Amino acid sequence: MIRTETDGAIGWLIIDRPGQRNALSTAMWADIPRAVRTLCETDGVRAIILRGAGNTAFAAGADIGELQRMGSDPAALADFEEKFEAAQASLEACPLPVIAAIKGPCMGGGLALALCCDMRVAGDDTSFAIPAARLGLGYAAPAVARLMRAAGPAGAFEVLATARRYAADEALTRNLVTEVVGTDDVFPRAEALARQIAANAPLTVRAAKATITALTRQDDSLQQAEELIMRCGSSADFAEGRQAFMEKRPPRFTGE
Repeated sequence: MIRTETDGAIGWLIIDRPGQRNALSTAMWADIPRAVRTLCETDGVRAIILRGAGNTAFAAGADIGELQRMGSDPAALADFEEKFEAAQASLEACPLPVIAAIKGPCMGGGLALALCCDMRVAGDDTSFAIPAARLGLGYAAPAVARLMRAAGPAGAFEVLATARRYAADEALTRNLVTEVVGTDDVFPRAEALARQIAANAPLTVRAAKATITALTRQDDSLQQAEELIMRCGSSADFAEGRQAFMEKRPPRFTGE
Protein backbone atom coordinates (compact mmCIF):
# COMPACT_ATOMS: atom_id res chain seq x y z
CA MET A 1 0.00 0.00 0.00
CA ILE A 2 0.91 3.67 -0.27
CA ARG A 3 0.65 5.37 3.09
CA THR A 4 0.81 9.02 4.17
CA GLU A 5 1.72 10.53 7.52
CA THR A 6 2.21 14.10 8.68
CA ASP A 7 4.38 15.61 11.38
CA GLY A 8 3.93 19.34 11.56
CA ALA A 9 5.20 20.88 8.33
CA ILE A 10 6.48 17.53 7.02
CA GLY A 11 4.46 15.01 5.05
CA TRP A 12 5.68 11.44 4.64
CA LEU A 13 4.85 9.43 1.51
CA ILE A 14 5.59 5.79 2.36
CA ILE A 15 5.92 2.82 0.01
CA ASP A 16 4.62 0.22 2.43
CA ARG A 17 5.18 -3.36 1.28
CA PRO A 18 8.27 -4.42 3.22
CA GLY A 19 7.56 -8.15 2.86
CA GLN A 20 8.19 -7.78 -0.88
CA ARG A 21 11.04 -5.28 -0.44
CA ASN A 22 8.56 -2.50 -1.24
CA ALA A 23 7.98 -3.71 -4.80
CA LEU A 24 5.16 -1.65 -6.29
CA SER A 25 2.04 -3.38 -7.57
CA THR A 26 -0.15 -1.80 -10.24
CA ALA A 27 -2.61 -0.81 -7.50
CA MET A 28 0.19 0.96 -5.63
CA TRP A 29 1.29 2.86 -8.73
CA ALA A 30 -2.35 3.88 -9.22
CA ASP A 31 -2.59 5.12 -5.62
CA ILE A 32 0.45 7.40 -5.66
CA PRO A 33 -1.31 10.39 -7.31
CA ARG A 34 -4.02 10.27 -4.62
CA ALA A 35 -1.41 10.16 -1.84
CA VAL A 36 0.56 13.05 -3.34
CA ARG A 37 -2.62 15.09 -3.69
CA THR A 38 -3.61 14.34 -0.08
CA LEU A 39 -0.31 15.66 1.26
CA CYS A 40 -0.31 18.71 -1.01
CA GLU A 41 -3.81 19.62 0.19
CA THR A 42 -3.06 19.11 3.90
CA ASP A 43 -2.92 22.45 5.72
CA GLY A 44 0.49 23.24 7.12
CA VAL A 45 2.48 20.69 5.11
CA ARG A 46 5.35 22.46 3.35
CA ALA A 47 7.68 19.61 2.36
CA ILE A 48 7.32 15.91 1.58
CA ILE A 49 9.68 13.00 2.20
CA LEU A 50 9.35 9.84 0.08
CA ARG A 51 10.62 6.67 1.75
CA GLY A 52 10.20 2.92 1.83
CA ALA A 53 8.71 1.18 4.85
CA GLY A 54 11.10 -0.73 7.09
CA ASN A 55 14.85 -0.88 6.63
CA THR A 56 15.26 -3.53 3.92
CA ALA A 57 14.66 -1.50 0.76
CA PHE A 58 13.59 1.87 -0.58
CA ALA A 59 11.75 0.13 -3.41
CA ALA A 60 12.54 -2.97 -5.43
CA GLY A 61 10.76 -1.48 -8.43
CA ALA A 62 7.68 -2.84 -10.15
CA ASP A 63 6.23 -6.19 -9.08
CA ILE A 64 7.90 -8.51 -11.60
CA GLY A 65 5.58 -11.36 -10.66
CA GLU A 66 2.61 -9.20 -11.58
CA LEU A 67 4.24 -8.26 -14.88
CA GLN A 68 4.85 -11.95 -15.53
CA ARG A 69 1.15 -12.68 -15.02
CA MET A 70 0.27 -9.94 -17.50
CA GLY A 71 2.27 -11.85 -20.10
CA SER A 72 2.06 -10.14 -23.46
CA ASP A 73 -1.49 -8.82 -23.00
CA PRO A 74 -1.34 -5.41 -24.73
CA ALA A 75 -4.26 -3.97 -22.76
CA ALA A 76 -2.83 -4.99 -19.38
CA LEU A 77 0.63 -3.70 -20.25
CA ALA A 78 -0.80 -0.41 -21.53
CA ASP A 79 -2.78 -0.01 -18.30
CA PHE A 80 0.38 -0.64 -16.27
CA GLU A 81 2.40 1.88 -18.30
CA GLU A 82 -0.33 4.49 -17.88
CA LYS A 83 -0.39 4.08 -14.09
CA PHE A 84 3.44 3.90 -13.95
CA GLU A 85 3.78 7.26 -15.69
CA ALA A 86 0.86 8.92 -13.88
CA ALA A 87 2.50 8.11 -10.54
CA GLN A 88 5.79 9.68 -11.58
CA ALA A 89 4.12 12.70 -13.17
CA SER A 90 2.11 13.40 -10.01
CA LEU A 91 5.23 13.36 -7.87
CA GLU A 92 7.18 15.52 -10.33
CA ALA A 93 4.32 18.03 -10.59
CA CYS A 94 3.86 18.31 -6.82
CA PRO A 95 4.23 22.02 -5.99
CA LEU A 96 5.82 21.20 -2.63
CA PRO A 97 9.49 20.22 -2.39
CA VAL A 98 9.94 16.44 -2.30
CA ILE A 99 12.97 14.67 -0.83
CA ALA A 100 13.64 10.98 -1.41
CA ALA A 101 15.09 9.24 1.66
CA ILE A 102 16.73 6.19 0.12
CA LYS A 103 17.60 3.46 2.57
CA GLY A 104 18.29 0.06 1.04
CA PRO A 105 18.14 -1.03 -2.62
CA CYS A 106 16.55 1.39 -5.08
CA MET A 107 15.74 -0.53 -8.23
CA GLY A 108 13.88 0.04 -11.49
CA GLY A 109 10.64 1.85 -10.79
CA GLY A 110 11.95 2.79 -7.35
CA LEU A 111 14.75 4.77 -8.97
CA ALA A 112 12.24 6.21 -11.43
CA LEU A 113 10.22 7.57 -8.50
CA ALA A 114 13.32 8.89 -6.74
CA LEU A 115 14.30 10.80 -9.89
CA CYS A 116 10.98 12.66 -9.69
CA CYS A 117 12.06 14.13 -6.35
CA ASP A 118 13.87 17.44 -5.93
CA MET A 119 16.60 16.00 -3.69
CA ARG A 120 17.71 12.44 -3.00
CA VAL A 121 19.50 11.45 0.22
CA ALA A 122 20.93 7.93 0.11
CA GLY A 123 22.57 5.62 2.60
CA ASP A 124 26.17 4.66 1.92
CA ASP A 125 25.22 0.99 1.55
CA THR A 126 22.41 1.65 -0.93
CA SER A 127 22.56 0.20 -4.44
CA PHE A 128 20.83 1.41 -7.59
CA ALA A 129 19.91 -0.22 -10.90
CA ILE A 130 17.43 -0.18 -13.75
CA PRO A 131 17.39 -3.84 -14.86
CA ALA A 132 15.02 -3.40 -17.80
CA ALA A 133 17.63 -4.56 -20.34
CA ARG A 134 18.14 -7.80 -18.41
CA LEU A 135 14.39 -8.42 -18.43
CA GLY A 136 13.75 -7.48 -22.05
CA LEU A 137 11.46 -4.70 -20.86
CA GLY A 138 11.13 -1.39 -22.70
CA TYR A 139 11.64 1.69 -20.54
CA ALA A 140 9.09 4.48 -21.01
CA ALA A 141 10.29 7.67 -22.69
CA PRO A 142 9.22 10.06 -19.88
CA ALA A 143 11.18 7.98 -17.36
CA VAL A 144 14.18 7.96 -19.69
CA ALA A 145 13.91 11.76 -19.96
CA ARG A 146 14.03 12.12 -16.16
CA LEU A 147 17.03 9.82 -15.97
CA MET A 148 18.73 11.79 -18.74
CA ARG A 149 18.13 15.12 -16.99
CA ALA A 150 19.89 13.73 -13.93
CA ALA A 151 22.72 11.70 -15.45
CA GLY A 152 23.08 13.23 -18.92
CA PRO A 153 22.62 11.33 -22.20
CA ALA A 154 25.74 9.17 -21.87
CA GLY A 155 25.12 8.45 -18.20
CA ALA A 156 21.49 7.53 -18.86
CA PHE A 157 22.52 5.20 -21.67
CA GLU A 158 25.07 3.52 -19.43
CA VAL A 159 22.50 2.94 -16.68
CA LEU A 160 19.94 1.54 -19.11
CA ALA A 161 22.20 -0.42 -21.46
CA THR A 162 24.45 -2.08 -18.87
CA ALA A 163 21.59 -2.68 -16.38
CA ARG A 164 24.27 -3.01 -13.70
CA ARG A 165 24.12 -2.09 -10.05
CA TYR A 166 25.69 1.14 -8.86
CA ALA A 167 26.98 1.68 -5.34
CA ALA A 168 25.97 4.87 -3.55
CA ASP A 169 29.23 6.67 -4.29
CA GLU A 170 28.90 5.81 -8.00
CA ALA A 171 25.31 7.04 -7.98
CA LEU A 172 26.49 10.32 -6.46
CA THR A 173 29.06 10.92 -9.22
CA ARG A 174 26.33 10.29 -11.82
CA ASN A 175 23.88 12.69 -10.13
CA LEU A 176 21.41 9.90 -9.40
CA VAL A 177 21.49 11.13 -5.79
CA THR A 178 22.34 14.50 -4.28
CA GLU A 179 23.84 13.37 -0.97
CA VAL A 180 25.22 10.18 0.61
CA VAL A 181 25.19 9.68 4.38
CA GLY A 182 25.55 6.79 6.79
CA THR A 183 22.63 4.39 6.52
CA ASP A 184 21.35 5.24 10.01
CA ASP A 185 21.41 8.94 9.14
CA VAL A 186 19.22 8.76 6.01
CA PHE A 187 15.86 9.52 7.60
CA PRO A 188 17.18 12.10 10.12
CA ARG A 189 19.10 13.91 7.37
CA ALA A 190 16.12 13.95 5.01
CA GLU A 191 13.91 15.26 7.80
CA ALA A 192 16.44 17.94 8.73
CA LEU A 193 16.56 19.12 5.11
CA ALA A 194 12.78 19.10 4.88
CA ARG A 195 12.41 21.14 8.06
CA GLN A 196 15.07 23.60 6.92
CA ILE A 197 13.19 24.12 3.66
CA ALA A 198 9.80 24.24 5.40
CA ALA A 199 11.03 27.07 7.64
CA ASN A 200 11.57 29.30 4.61
CA ALA A 201 9.02 31.38 2.71
CA PRO A 202 6.65 28.87 1.02
CA LEU A 203 5.90 31.03 -2.01
CA THR A 204 9.61 31.54 -2.68
CA VAL A 205 10.31 27.81 -2.38
CA ARG A 206 7.43 26.96 -4.73
CA ALA A 207 8.56 29.59 -7.21
CA ALA A 208 12.11 28.23 -7.16
CA LYS A 209 10.89 24.69 -7.79
CA ALA A 210 8.53 25.76 -10.57
CA THR A 211 11.23 27.82 -12.28
CA ILE A 212 13.85 25.06 -12.12
CA THR A 213 11.33 22.54 -13.46
CA ALA A 214 10.28 24.81 -16.32
CA LEU A 215 13.84 25.70 -17.31
CA THR A 216 14.95 22.07 -17.12
CA ARG A 217 12.04 20.78 -19.17
CA GLN A 218 12.06 23.77 -21.53
CA ASP A 219 8.29 23.76 -21.80
CA ASP A 220 5.52 26.35 -21.58
CA SER A 221 5.29 26.15 -17.79
CA LEU A 222 7.88 28.94 -17.50
CA GLN A 223 5.12 31.57 -17.63
CA GLN A 224 3.46 29.98 -14.59
CA ALA A 225 6.79 30.03 -12.77
CA GLU A 226 7.25 33.71 -13.58
CA GLU A 227 3.79 34.44 -12.16
CA LEU A 228 4.79 32.69 -8.93
CA ILE A 229 7.96 34.78 -8.78
CA MET A 230 5.91 37.98 -9.13
CA ARG A 231 3.60 36.84 -6.32
CA CYS A 232 6.59 36.56 -4.00
CA GLY A 233 7.42 40.24 -4.43
CA SER A 234 3.98 41.37 -3.28
CA SER A 235 3.50 38.72 -0.60
CA ALA A 236 3.03 39.19 3.12
CA ASP A 237 5.90 36.76 3.61
CA PHE A 238 8.27 39.12 1.77
CA ALA A 239 7.23 41.95 4.09
CA GLU A 240 7.67 39.65 7.09
CA GLY A 241 11.08 38.51 5.87
CA ARG A 242 12.30 42.10 5.52
CA GLN A 243 10.93 43.06 8.92
CA ALA A 244 12.44 40.00 10.61
CA PHE A 245 15.80 40.75 9.02
CA MET A 246 15.74 44.32 10.33
CA GLU A 247 14.69 43.13 13.79
CA LYS A 248 17.26 40.31 13.77
CA ARG A 249 14.72 37.60 14.58
CA PRO A 250 13.52 34.42 12.83
CA PRO A 251 10.77 35.15 10.29
CA ARG A 252 7.25 33.79 10.79
CA PHE A 253 6.15 32.79 7.31
CA THR A 254 2.51 31.99 6.53
CA GLY A 255 2.63 31.24 2.81
CA GLU A 256 0.65 34.36 1.96
